[in-house]
Amino acid sequence: MVNMPLIQTSAMMMTTLIVLAGIISIIIINTEAFAQNQTPLNQSGAGMIDLNVQGVSAFVPEGRDIYTITGEVFNNNTFPFNSVQVSTTLYDNNSQVVGVGSGYTSPSGIQPGLKAPFKIDIFGGEIRGGIDAINNYTLQVAGDLQVQLFQ
Repeated sequence: MVNMPLIQTSAMMMTTLIVLAGIISIIIINTEAFAQNQTPLNQSGAGMIDLNVQGVSAFVPEGRDIYTITGEVFNNNTFPFNSVQVSTTLYDNNSQVVGVGSGYTSPSGIQPGLKAPFKIDIFGGEIRGGIDAINNYTLQVAGDLQVQLFQ
């Protein structure tokens, strides 16, 4: 004689394992895709990592040969990000790259719904043609998504 509750319990456990394996596969695939993406300035959406750059300003501190970019990064995700880094590419009037730089937020980890400031300093000697050659710049933000599978 077969014990029906044991068969039903085994079937439920097998179904649960299959569902969990599917969820974990989706999380792993999405996490790998997130790690390869860099979010353009102020963009978010499907396939993006939901880190948004806000309140950006660029200036040359008085009497210094440094180009400084400051702002904040907002975590619009439901999970925290670690090692959040903002990178910039500087361009001249001909859209040629004249310099690059990067900096981490402070703190470098950002919890969901919170923001952290960043500062990027690029010394004039590192900019082809000097600070006066800069016409515009782009920003990219990247971070390590910290997905929690179980609580």
